[in-house]
Amino acid sequence: MSISKDFGSPFIGEKVLLRPVEKSDLKDIMKHWNTYETRQYLGHPIPHSSTQEEEWIQSIYRDANRRLSFTFAIVEKEKNEFLGSVSLMNVDWINRTCVFGIAIHNPANHNKGYGSDATRCILKFGFLILNLNRIELEVFEFNQRAVHVYEKLGFKHIGRRRKARFYEGKYYDIILMDILIDEYLELYK
Repeated sequence: MSISKDFGSPFIGEKVLLRPVEKSDLKDIMKHWNTYETRQYLGHPIPHSSTQEEEWIQSIYRDANRRLSFTFAIVEKEKNEFLGSVSLMNVDWINRTCVFGIAIHNPANHNKGYGSDATRCILKFGFLILNLNRIELEVFEFNQRAVHVYEKLGFKHIGRRRKARFYEGKYYDIILMDILIDEYLELYK
């Protein structure tokens, strides 16, 4: 099987392309990263300083060099606009698993298919380039839009951590989902 012939480049989707996160992205990251509308869906709702975000970018390089995590900028193909980031984190090379994460920073870019397209790209990278067997994620139960997208892309519900996320005065479950290489190949062949 030829990856580029049969599946295309893992870094180029229909609407987006994935590229390394650059220091020059910091301005775009900070523009929306600290808004409540963006941070409510992340595991850490406390705003970050630009210094913390610079350190995050440095950690991306360190983790990639050590093959622990792979984080890419999501860029809109036509306008070359920075949209957010997508990651495969905590790569376990023995069990061939990792944790998926994504953030489309500007809420104006939600519901346009960018996140789905970026997710298809990173799944292709994870399964066909890194030879992973399983990619998992966590999503807050109040983020039903994301749950629906993940289901559509082939992720399966595998459990939940009950009342594990405090948000706006209430506790919510964290939904656990994953997709296996066999499921990916069946869905995307």
